[in-house]
Amino acid sequence: MRLIPLYLHLILLTLGNAFLLTLVAVYLSAQGAPAAQIGLVGSAFYLGMLGASFFADHFIQRLGHVRALVVCCLVLALAALALTWTALLPLWLVLRVLAGMAAAIGFVAVESWVLGVSPLHKRSAAMARYMLIYYFSYGISQLFIDWIPTSGSTGFFIATGLCLLSIVPLRWAKQPDLEVQTAGEPAASKPPRAERALGLVGCLVAGMLLGTLSSLMPIQLEQLALGDEVGLYMAWLILCGMAFQLPNGRLADQFGKRSMMAVQTAMIAVGCVVLWEFDGKGALLLAFALLGAGGFTLYPTTMSYACGKMQGRALVKMAQKLMFTYSIGSLTGPMIAGMMLEKFQSGLFLFVILLVSGWALWLLMMRLLADKPVGTTI
Repeated sequence: MRLIPLYLHLILLTLGNAFLLTLVAVYLSAQGAPAAQIGLVGSAFYLGMLGASFFADHFIQRLGHVRALVVCCLVLALAALALTWTALLPLWLVLRVLAGMAAAIGFVAVESWVLGVSPLHKRSAAMARYMLIYYFSYGISQLFIDWIPTSGSTGFFIATGLCLLSIVPLRWAKQPDLEVQTAGEPAASKPPRAERALGLVGCLVAGMLLGTLSSLMPIQLEQLALGDEVGLYMAWLILCGMAFQLPNGRLADQFGKRSMMAVQTAMIAVGCVVLWEFDGKGALLLAFALLGAGGFTLYPTTMSYACGKMQGRALVKMAQKLMFTYSIGSLTGPMIAGMMLEKFQSGLFLFVILLVSGWALWLLMMRLLADKPVGTTI
């Protein structure tokens, strides 16, 4: 019950901000912008996230979680509204950087809040509930692309209104005390360096994957002559990721987070092979289901794995480091995938195949170097 205002805030803010992420790509494509330029604008958002990851913890500590979230909502709303005032690419890049900074601080505040007030042995399940709400809102927001005209300013006004409306539930939110330790649980401690490294690399890969899917999947679908169903396929991709959140959280707490990382990697790989080798709507829906279920659960699993039993300021700082690596991935992923998309008709799928192959190799190396079977570390 204590997290209901936070979750309501998250729903409204995600509806506005996630809709805007896809709207920007579709709007620029309709204006005739090349894929590389669209990828650059998408990367600007994640560049802002990267920049904010250097000071997010200090910002949150100074203002508190609630006031920090209010400021982030205001910045996101103004940055969305200002996109309707100009068509100059440099100004769009600046506005998307500012929006990315606000979003990053918001993510660090919400995620450290959710992890900090959850029992240590149920953090994967807590992150699963958080991601379930987030991706549900994200998936619904993608349907706006089919419902709302994307050639004018209407979509930007709606995104602005939702970001402003998300401030209202924070009126009933209570500032969390992340220093309080749950009775009967061991003292907070950092996980071993190898585990933190694996979690950081996992967030990097998740950032590259999710940043690319969010920014360029609509363009890939248009190149495959599926432009009339962009919103439907994007919603299906995200809703499949949402549906696997709670099972993933329970399985990660029960069998180990590294085991679930291996399962997620296999799901993404199989989904990419299906996309690459088979045609038809049935194969596309199956591939998107696997890609969404595996790709959209990688971030919460690696994050809860890297945070270990941390509490308080250490937890906020670790969330900031994870956001830093996630932002680097989100920044570089769309740029690389955008260049591949210009050279190959299915360039985005090729990029995902190469990315997941490298991640699978890293998981194998960490298992061999740490001399621990996958799944024994929780």
